[in-house]
Amino acid sequence: MCNRESVVNWDEFSRAVCNRFGNKDDVVEQFNKIVHESSVNEYVKKFEELRSIMHALNSSLLESYYIFNFISGLNKDIKPMLKILKLISLMTSFKQSKCRKNQMML
Repeated sequence: MCNRESVVNWDEFSRAVCNRFGNKDDVVEQFNKIVHESSVNEYVKKFEELRSIMHALNSSLLESYYIFNFISGLNKDIKPMLKILKLISLMTSFKQSKCRKNQMML
């Protein structure tokens, strides 16, 4: 089970995240510059990794911020289709991007 020695406080966790992934500014820069270069699945996976770090560093960021960044990083073939949907959920954004990519392949 869990003992007191294995519990990490927030400051220790934040430092560990920063040590693992660089300082906060580096993570924010990576997150703001992420782009869809290979498959949609790979883009979603990388986006989710960075989003979870961003959330750990600043849990007050709104869902709309993540949706905007996700759609902004999509390639030019998919981005316009998602923009017009005015999505309000990140999970829906992920699903729609995969669906649109699949439709384009047909």
